[in-house]
Amino acid sequence: MPPPPMVELLLKLLNMVQMAGLLLVVLGRNVFTLVGMAQAPRWYSTVEKNGVQIAIFVYLLLPQILSKYLITGAFEIELDGITIYSKLKTGRLPQYADLMEPLVSAGLQAAVKA
Repeated sequence: MPPPPMVELLLKLLNMVQMAGLLLVVLGRNVFTLVGMAQAPRWYSTVEKNGVQIAIFVYLLLPQILSKYLITGAFEIELDGITIYSKLKTGRLPQYADLMEPLVSAGLQAAVKA
């Protein structure tokens, strides 16, 4: 199951924020001169003062919060576009019989070792 579109958008934005943060860490105030600014904006002094806390939030906490929306618990097995088993429908992982009956009826044969 794909994640909701809003979560995908937030994850992409987070990725961009992380990359921008990495540039700020590596280049420091020089990043602003590279983009043609005479001096760093006022908000950058706050970033410098609280860099560790901001980094913990952006690189550790925020991804953990957003990843909770990516985990759907889906476990589905499909064969030729037909759903053989769905954990979302049954609420549990499949047992042997849950998989073998639909697979054999679909024409698959189990290899028997002598």
